[in-house]
Formats: sequence, C-alpha cells, structure tokens
Amino acid sequence: MAQTKQQKEIIALVALVVIAGLVWYAFVGKHQAGAAALFSSGTYTPINAEDYAKPIIDLEKSRTTEYKSSGRNIFVAGPVAPPPTANAPKTVTQTRPFVGPMLPPPPPKPELGMKFFGFGTLPSNGPRRAFLQDGEDVRIVGEGDMVKNNIRITHIGNDRIEYEDINTGMKNSTNLELPPQA
Repeated sequence: MAQTKQQKEIIALVALVVIAGLVWYAFVGKHQAGAAALFSSGTYTPINAEDYAKPIIDLEKSRTTEYKSSGRNIFVAGPVAPPPTANAPKTVTQTRPFVGPMLPPPPPKPELGMKFFGFGTLPSNGPRRAFLQDGEDVRIVGEGDMVKNNIRITHIGNDRIEYEDINTGMKNSTNLELPPQA
C-alpha cells in the first residue's frame, strides 16, 4: 500500500516526539526524583523565629546617633597628632628654591594685525561681513573665513571681532576702531 507524502510526515513527526520523550526522561526525569529525595529525607525542623524587637530598637538608636568628631582624620593611617602646646618651640620650615628646567612662557595671544573699522550685511538678514584695513588694502571677511593663513574669524559683533589662531587654538578679539572725527 502506497503512503502519501502527508502520511509519511505524520509518521516522522510521531517518531521524533517519541524520541524526544525518551531523551527527556533519560536526562531530566531521573534527576527530579533524586533531587526530591534529597530534600525529603530527614525530619522537618521549623525555622528559628526570634523576636525582632531588639534589633529594630538597636537600628533606631544607630539612626538617631549624631557624629561627633574626635579630631582624627579617618582617611589617614597612623596615630592622632598630639595637640600643640604653648611652650613648644615653633619649627620653621624653609621652602627650597625651585630646581630644574623652567617652563617656557605661554604663547602670546594671536594678533590680527588689521584694523577693524566696520561691518555690514550684503542681502537682508544675510551673513554679517567685517571690513578690515590692512595698510592701504580693505578686506571683507565673514565668520569662518581665514586671514593670514592661520587666523580664523569666529564672531563678528557690533563693536568687536573675535578670532582664533588655528595653530595654537588661542583666541583673541579686536574692538571696532572709529575713524578720527574732523
């Protein structure tokens, strides 16, 4: 008699379920009986139920205790320093002069080297532009523009221009210089 594909799949499924049941019984079923036997052997002894009033009272006493310093630093190992006496001679500690290489002075703040004499915006509400005079030349720069290959304009304000030296990261600013009044 010929079996259909579906009947073959059902037979294979039943065989796999039977094998899974045998494996489960072999590994898990036997150990549960042994573990239950360990816990059930011996007589039952009730837990030692104490009166917890005394520990709670002691806990409340420790919570309400105030710290009073004895003058000792708990973070420093060693005995407590004796209190100074009035008759004891005072020791004078001399500071030793610095020995070793001296650190170089910090680098000077960057200088723009140009005269900031005005600002403006090209279109309405557009980016702000600053007018810088370098000798006889006039340069128009915006925020983020580079001047002299190492100075970046960071902010153009109403009365000041701020800039940064990209080599050292140091910042400085220059105030607006008004032309002399006639």
